[in-house]
Amino acid sequence: MLRWIAVIILLCIFAFALLLAYANGASVTIDYLAGSLTVHLSSALLAAAILGWLLGILSSLLVIFRLKRETWRLKRSVRDAEVEIRNLRNLPQKNDH
Repeated sequence: MLRWIAVIILLCIFAFALLLAYANGASVTIDYLAGSLTVHLSSALLAAAILGWLLGILSSLLVIFRLKRETWRLKRSVRDAEVEIRNLRNLPQKNDH
């Protein structure tokens, strides 16, 4: 059931994007440092959305890699502590009696 709801929502988003592209068929000029470019408004919006998505993924990858590195460090610390506990259990006990 949840899968069908997700498919319906994605189809609605796709239909909305098509309507937005159709309604914004005007041409716009994009000026940048090296020159300018004339494109459809819907193409410019799509390019901006894709660029934002890619930058968001890139910034989240940096956080993910930092967390993975910390996880590896903590796992190594736990492994070292477990080895130390195992070694302490194997030591002979002294009886003072």
